[in-house]
Amino acid sequence: MVKAPKSQKEEGILISKVRISGSQFGAILFLTIVTTAVLYIPNITAREAKQSAWLAPILSSGMGFLILWIFVKLGERFPGQNLVQFSTQLLGKFLGKALGLGYCLFFLVINFFTLRQFSEAMNLSLLQHTPVWFVSLWLALVGSYGAILGLEVITRSIQFVLPLFVISIILVILFTFPDLEYKQLFPLFEGGVWPIVKASYSPATWFGESIVLAFLFPFINKTQEVFKKGTWALLAAILVFSADILVTLLLLGPELASSYDLAFWKVIRYIEVGRTFLRLETIIIFLWISAVVAKFALVLYLGGLVLAEVWGRQSLGKIVVPMAL
Repeated sequence: MVKAPKSQKEEGILISKVRISGSQFGAILFLTIVTTAVLYIPNITAREAKQSAWLAPILSSGMGFLILWIFVKLGERFPGQNLVQFSTQLLGKFLGKALGLGYCLFFLVINFFTLRQFSEAMNLSLLQHTPVWFVSLWLALVGSYGAILGLEVITRSIQFVLPLFVISIILVILFTFPDLEYKQLFPLFEGGVWPIVKASYSPATWFGESIVLAFLFPFINKTQEVFKKGTWALLAAILVFSADILVTLLLLGPELASSYDLAFWKVIRYIEVGRTFLRLETIIIFLWISAVVAKFALVLYLGGLVLAEVWGRQSLGKIVVPMAL
């Protein structure tokens, strides 16, 4: 990560001195899409497509690739500007800022669902007797602190957490591999292609979170790398989602996978490595929590950035905490 020259007032409100690389952008994009989805996507897709559910992320990814292509083109047309700034140029000040408020609401919705999914997952896994509101408040406060610290801290946190998070998913697959039953995948395409298409709708919303690109573009120091790194991030997300669903289907079967809200959590709890590691899920859930906090802080930071741009504020401190709560 490198430091850019001091930001100029005319470049817009809150254009940070921090610049991120194309690889860091790819890491941010991947974690934003995958983090909360990894526990829920097997159940959601298996309800519609049964044993063919692992194919759904391939269709869902179309949303992500479309968003990536559109905003790379817009970023090339309006270098150094985020969506609110070039929308103001294209649509006028009033409509541009109205669109900015719409995207601020979009970020609030993302974090609302992140809070809810996080609280539900913690309540169903480790903290069964802890009030949901307390778990949500904890995430909101910690995420707010991360957002106040800024993009550099968030990006470095993601760089640290992401490899461990991915390794934990790989370990789940490796440790369950001997017990996977491949007959669970057949008959493939039972019911035709339409169930797979229906199963792809919900995962497409996670790929739709690629919209973060529109607000990260001004911070990227080599914008010519964005499409390449973004494409790799989306392909990696497809691979993780499909592997996630496949392992769940092969271990639990389509019926059980579709009946458990957190089917992948059941897979994680299944793991026993000899007589030594009997509670491996505790380590994995800790890494997942770290990834969720990083995502929440990022989305909150971007939402605060948009709101500050619309209001003409120079500081995020008085914006992000009320937004989180």
